[in-house]
Amino acid sequence: MSDTTPHGAVITEDDIAALDTQSVLDEPLEATDPINQWFLRVGSWFACALTIVMILLVTVAVAMRYIFNSSIDLASEAPSYLLPWLIAAGAVVAQAQMAHVGVNFFLEKFQGKAYQRIATGIWVFVAVLMAYMTYLGIYMAGPMSQQETPIMGWPQLGSFAAFIVMTTCLCIQSIVRAWYFHKDGAIRSIEVTYDQAAAENIKEAHDA
Repeated sequence: MSDTTPHGAVITEDDIAALDTQSVLDEPLEATDPINQWFLRVGSWFACALTIVMILLVTVAVAMRYIFNSSIDLASEAPSYLLPWLIAAGAVVAQAQMAHVGVNFFLEKFQGKAYQRIATGIWVFVAVLMAYMTYLGIYMAGPMSQQETPIMGWPQLGSFAAFIVMTTCLCIQSIVRAWYFHKDGAIRSIEVTYDQAAAENIKEAHDA
């Protein structure tokens, strides 16, 4: 089979992997400090417990509906009532692991102390934003307390409170992470940019 690539170069899987820039700034999926470690542990257990309860309730609801042509009010409404709490637990876990979606195009341009300061500033901004979201949630608690669920008559505030708890936890987690970034430095500094890393890897492969 003839070689049709220019200059006899062959693009390998290593070349393709070098162009995958997402991993350059991916942080490890583990807590970065003791406080976030605690949030990670509690949030994980809470999310697991809620998932099990919701699966059981949905299973009971489906079985009652399609086998016995009946329903149980608790099984019909509780899953949707608990869903915001499951989302909140997932958000807390993701924050503890630094697994949220991030836009790193700007951050990747910095190294060393500059990277540390910018990263610290970003976490301070996130903390302020989450504090403001908590304030808005508390502001909405009054109107929500006057509403009830249509089946069980539960107060909607019990479900909406998940939002307030979530933003409060995210605010605390962000403050702690900003402090650790300021005190101990960023988790790691970026030595090379995406384009530099990809170009060097491809050049080495072609030279070989």
